Amino acid sequence: MFKPEMTGLFRKALYACAGIVAVATISPAANAAEAKGGKLIVGIDETASEYWSEYLQGVHDIADSLGKDPVVLTSNYQGDQLLAQLGATYATGCRQCALATDPSSNAFVKAVVARSAKSKVRVVTLWNRPEDIHPWDTYPDYWVAHTSFDGVMSGYQQAMALCKALGGKGQIAAIEGVPSTPPAYQRIRGLKKALAECPGLKLLDIQVGDWQETKAQDIARTWVAHYGTGLQGIFASNDAMARGAVAALKEKGLNGKVLVTGSDGSNIALEMVKSGDMLVTIWNDPVLQGAISMSIAYAAAIGDIDPQKLTHAQRDFYLKEEPITKDNVDKYLALKKSQPKYTYAEMKQDFWKDSAGQIPEGANDNK
Repeated sequence: MFKPEMTGLFRKALYACAGIVAVATISPAANAAEAKGGKLIVGIDETASEYWSEYLQGVHDIADSLGKDPVVLTSNYQGDQLLAQLGATYATGCRQCALATDPSSNAFVKAVVARSAKSKVRVVTLWNRPEDIHPWDTYPDYWVAHTSFDGVMSGYQQAMALCKALGGKGQIAAIEGVPSTPPAYQRIRGLKKALAECPGLKLLDIQVGDWQETKAQDIARTWVAHYGTGLQGIFASNDAMARGAVAALKEKGLNGKVLVTGSDGSNIALEMVKSGDMLVTIWNDPVLQGAISMSIAYAAAIGDIDPQKLTHAQRDFYLKEEPITKDNVDKYLALKKSQPKYTYAEMKQDFWKDSAGQIPEGANDNK
């Protein structure tokens, strides 16, 4: 993964971590030049995240192949902050602009799309979409597509791995992401589906960790103190929270003894699976997700695709995912070290090559 051509990406990551907003570092001349040929804009939730760093790697791959420098906006999980940054970015001019973004929660999806449509910006959203709106029925000329990973399947696979490893009987606790986001409640829904199929597995508690490692560490510390040896497993809805849980367990020498699961397939999680500190993670390829979402938005912006001519399955789809255990972890560690560098020309050959199919009806319904 660490290749010479990624120097620019790490420079941008350092800027972001220092609190420098990407939109402010681009000169007016650069803005004007990119506006003529199609500006690339990407909205992420945070900079202190391996997932989002890798997602940006995919975006930068596409940008590099087009000779562009993307504008990177960071919402810190605040939809109103994202909207304010979009307004400032669009104010500089947005002819053939393309946006790939997580709106941060379901509550801001329509507002983000509406604000973008007003400026004639083509949008691909990821992760968050309310059940009652879709790209084909809400600003359909500008909301090009939505893509995500199957959170129910992720949660189910994690919990079934715990069931199998514990011999079908044991006590576990779960750490949930931001409750208003589809990946969070979908993964908990998948957990509950597995619990129904593995009745010997008892859920002691669910706490909200907001996707954050430090919050998850505090939660796991409390569980260890309260349940002691009565806790056999921790279901974490993403790898960052899994890392927090493992850190808390290490403080008591319980890592590897209390089984921990996560999701996202981060490099640190893969190493923890290999070492035995984690039982399983779910492979969601953020580099590929970044490349695909940015490419589809750009293709619509410059006229390579017409959103209105796409099928529903092309406008609202999951990407492929897979459980990673000790049995197959070396394959994914090798992939991390030799991650392909994507190009727009490659993506254009088949934008949906890695689709796992249309997101089913009801998947984003938080009930």
